[in-house]
Amino acid sequence: MDSPTPLWLCALLFPAGLLYRGGVGVRNLLYERGSLPILRLPIPVASVGNLTVGGSGKTPFVAYLANRLRESGRRVAVASRGYGGSPHPTPLVVSDGAGPLISAAEAGDEPVLLSQLLPSVVVIVCRDRWTAGRLARERFGSDLILLDDGYQHRRLARDLDLLLVDAEGGFGNGRMLPCGPLREPLRELARCDALVITGSAEQLQEGARRAREMLTDLALARPVFRCERRADGFARLDSDERLSPTALQGMKAVAFSGIAHPAAFESDLRALGVNVVDSVRFRDHQKLGSRELARVAESAKQFRPDFLVTTEKDRARLGALRLPAPAYALRIRMAPLEEDELMALVTRRLSSNDSAIRTESP
Repeated sequence: MDSPTPLWLCALLFPAGLLYRGGVGVRNLLYERGSLPILRLPIPVASVGNLTVGGSGKTPFVAYLANRLRESGRRVAVASRGYGGSPHPTPLVVSDGAGPLISAAEAGDEPVLLSQLLPSVVVIVCRDRWTAGRLARERFGSDLILLDDGYQHRRLARDLDLLLVDAEGGFGNGRMLPCGPLREPLRELARCDALVITGSAEQLQEGARRAREMLTDLALARPVFRCERRADGFARLDSDERLSPTALQGMKAVAFSGIAHPAAFESDLRALGVNVVDSVRFRDHQKLGSRELARVAESAKQFRPDFLVTTEKDRARLGALRLPAPAYALRIRMAPLEEDELMALVTRRLSSNDSAIRTESP
């Protein structure tokens, strides 16, 4: 994939890119040499993250994995940084295992969405995930911490690192910010336990092939799993109504969203037979207020859709705001194609931590 940043701008930003790359490199080196401490919790820690900026399906995948772990008998707590909310140097309990307690403006849209999708799972926001994990264990009796977007959080030791890769975008042009999508150099793939390729069914095979080639080029042996992004129906925004994925087929819709890849969301709608007559796009994690909804209302007035449709993440940011037409959120779930193999790896890695804890306990 070519760089989305023009070459002239890349040249202008080159010094800033060097500083960013140098800062990331120094930070990782300090952790690897032990100059910066890596703290361990007395319970297993799993992380779901990525190497690039933008969406790769982390939130729905975290929801999938938390559900599977909970079904196996684990008392799971999700720890998130809460991007898009207010900064939280001390832990903020978004959910005590009974649904969201606070708004997306305070906690960020992803933690609130996770607390909606996982009503029996504790969700905590804190810049320091070790502090969040300690609170989850001491106050709620959690026996497993799941980090949402935790790959770059080196301070907390983890027993499993799953790295998500968008099947279509991959690693982009292979460059780091600001002239590419990478948060870290590609060699940092060595820290992960497995790659999980996410996307639509038709994208997964090619995405997995490219990922395996990248691992071969880096002389890394890591399992690669494919995970399909599937539409799971529609949820009415002002009621508990749930509709099947095909219920709105043939109807006109204005789509609005503030996510990293709005084109994928709109493509999902069209694949379900929805006639998207217009799309209103905001920046990723943008707070939705009266000004933003005025743009949606203007589009609705012009195109006269049968309904409005948005994403579950955007729904979490809407709060009690009223919309000018019937509105739904597209529900998405993640479906790993090699689920048994993936969960076998997860169980094996997390169980090894349990054994170590029992061995070390007096």
